[in-house]
Amino acid sequence: MDLANMMPGGEGEAGKGALFTCKGTVASVIVNGEAEIAVSEDGFALASMLDATRVSWADVVQLHCEDYVVHINTKTSQYDIFKLGQDTEPLYAHMLSAYGAKVRKALFVSGSPAVRAKGNVGAVLGVPVEVYDNCVLSLPPDLSARRLPLCFTTGFADENFSIRISTMDGKETIYTKLGYEHGPVSKAVQDALRALRAKTIDNITELAPQVTAEQAAQLAKYLPDGLAAPIGAIRRISPPFADALETKIAASRAAETYEILRGISGEGEVCIGFKKNDMGAFGAQPTAAGENGGGAEGAGGVAGGLMSALAGALAGGAAAGVLADGAVAESLPDGAVAEDGAEGDSQAPDPYMLWLVAPTTSKNACAVEFAGAAGESAATFVYRFSGDWDAFRIKLGMALEAISFKREIIRLSDAELEKSENADYRMANDRNEAVRFVRASFVGRAIHRSLESWKAAVEDLLAD
Repeated sequence: MDLANMMPGGEGEAGKGALFTCKGTVASVIVNGEAEIAVSEDGFALASMLDATRVSWADVVQLHCEDYVVHINTKTSQYDIFKLGQDTEPLYAHMLSAYGAKVRKALFVSGSPAVRAKGNVGAVLGVPVEVYDNCVLSLPPDLSARRLPLCFTTGFADENFSIRISTMDGKETIYTKLGYEHGPVSKAVQDALRALRAKTIDNITELAPQVTAEQAAQLAKYLPDGLAAPIGAIRRISPPFADALETKIAASRAAETYEILRGISGEGEVCIGFKKNDMGAFGAQPTAAGENGGGAEGAGGVAGGLMSALAGALAGGAAAGVLADGAVAESLPDGAVAEDGAEGDSQAPDPYMLWLVAPTTSKNACAVEFAGAAGESAATFVYRFSGDWDAFRIKLGMALEAISFKREIIRLSDAELEKSENADYRMANDRNEAVRFVRASFVGRAIHRSLESWKAAVEDLLAD
């Protein structure tokens, strides 16, 4: 292993990547015997006198500690660390903390939770549970971590020391054995649900002031964040709101494509989704807490030098949140910047994002188009599926919301998903069934070069 190539800078700079270091005995395929262990935000590193390796959190499928042995299982191997003395609990705690932070980032969970608790989630026992303003996160140290988006909630019940949350995809998540935190968790979820519904109603009435209170209430249930609904059904609920959506589309890059998509889907069948970014401009993504890392004294000697190199490598590009296709392109949802990552107009972007989902008349394929500002370009994604159209429409909406509308994860091949720069996307894919579903349904994308070439490409993809 060429350790020099693993260092982003000099040895001193690389050492800043370690959150915690200690000594122990390691049993694994690569490193065995007494070794140095370093934990960083992106994984852990092991170095004995003769061997060294580093492991990304994206490849870890389970962490657990039993009988003073820290066990780490990856997709291809296992690492057992023991004879740690008083460092057993600190090492495991730092690993859990770093792993959890990476999972939160991969699942696009940001901010501080209103409540933290521990209980059972379905059949999984003793799971850390965190309630945020838009989701409930269950965070076991394995692949069963889940982000439950509250905007898609269709039912809530708190009875017999059990909290049940039903979502639009027909699933129900049950939280039990929360102990003294049962009440606070229940209240935090209810408060978040009320706040989300109120915010959606506010956004609807801001976009179309002519909408009545009754219409706004119906639309808020029909058009939660991330979900696109047929314009015909929207018009039946509220003609003023349908007019407002189509007016914004007419002023966007999608004005001409909207007419073509209407021809593909049939009158009233094109689905429109809308979302307002609270920060007023899409792309301001919060970074994970502690992303810049913290210094830690490295161990001396040969192993200490190895640990500095390994920890520094783990704190490299992935820690900066840089994903494939460039940071600019991925800082905004598709349709907000040019396909090659070039920035759009210098004016402040419209805080509202609209997108179109156009099913074929047979409803076994659909095209997804984001309505960016005039002059901006993006790709139209095409999906093919079997089964119920509305069920797919809901799963697509839940997947887009789950990945914060960063569609790159959907188009990446399995091989590309395995690249180190896509570690966050890989972790999201491992933990989100809706994302895996739409990835499996993805056919291809049509690039906007000219209206004629785009139309031909879309029709070809839909006909495949």
